[in-house]
Amino acid sequence: MKEMQSAQCTEFVMELLQLLATHRHYERVFHFVVDRLTRLYASRSCAIVLIDSESEYLSIENCSGISHAFCKSFRQQVATGSIGEMLWTGRPILISDASLLPEVARSVQLEQPFASCLCVQIAVHHQTIGYLYADSEEKDTFVESDIPVFNAFARIAALAFYQNRLYEDNLRLDRIDHETELQRYSFFSESLAQNLARAAGTGEHLGLIMMDIDNYKRISNTYGGATRRAFMREFGVVVNRQLRTYDSACRYGADEVIMMLPHTTAEEAIETALAVCETIRAHTFTEHDLETSVSCGVAVYPEDAATIEDLILSAKHSVFEAQRSGRNKVYHKDIPVSASAVGG
Repeated sequence: MKEMQSAQCTEFVMELLQLLATHRHYERVFHFVVDRLTRLYASRSCAIVLIDSESEYLSIENCSGISHAFCKSFRQQVATGSIGEMLWTGRPILISDASLLPEVARSVQLEQPFASCLCVQIAVHHQTIGYLYADSEEKDTFVESDIPVFNAFARIAALAFYQNRLYEDNLRLDRIDHETELQRYSFFSESLAQNLARAAGTGEHLGLIMMDIDNYKRISNTYGGATRRAFMREFGVVVNRQLRTYDSACRYGADEVIMMLPHTTAEEAIETALAVCETIRAHTFTEHDLETSVSCGVAVYPEDAATIEDLILSAKHSVFEAQRSGRNKVYHKDIPVSASAVGG
């Protein structure tokens, strides 16, 4: 980034922080992020793309240089390709010359082909909510040194979104997600921090299982909202039955659940994940006798990570690998601990 751009960037960030401190509605902050990045890099297109919490599809929340018709029709799955990997792992997508990576460029582009592009994850409190996208008709508009700049803007956008959601949650003052009867992540994360600190002090293990429902979108799209809610309520009951008295579970996303297993080794966490997979696969849900499976990622403290952030990231990465390998799998450290032993 040039010196003039750097000074302008600092000015824009300060303006954004002031806006964040004085406004509760994230839409205004989103507009500001897109506008300032477009001006800073002379981008042809810039957009904030969010994961819809109900459908798990991606949608364009705010943009510049993209037609209204495209935004309205855009409905993309959170796939296991380049965008899906970025959303799961947090690794940015930097394409300085699209001609050198034509397939990746096609999978990433929004409305029009580009010469260069940069995408970074938007996440807060370890939860991915979408990504920030910018492209250009010129090669090398975006380089490695621009990634921290985009990350800074993405984090401010994430904080604005989270601040709004926290305000709405506080109106309800509720620790429980009533669609699943599992904990809300905001309260679960406090317990996770306490248990991790305790494990660090005593030298104990702590297991984490992240699971993603494999055919959630099909159930939602085929049977509608009422059946989806009934399915998730029953799914939460099944998960709760797998917990010991000192375990806990939360709803992490529309179709994602995290189980925390204190005093649990890697072998024990894997065994629990396999049992959960088998129980869910054998269960029929709702009056429609729906069947489903889950993709599970296992991460264990202290072998896999030393912090909450890294523990969740490790579990996320394993879920991504489980999905990419065909779903209905349990993964730990990129290794399938069962070749779909719980059925296909």
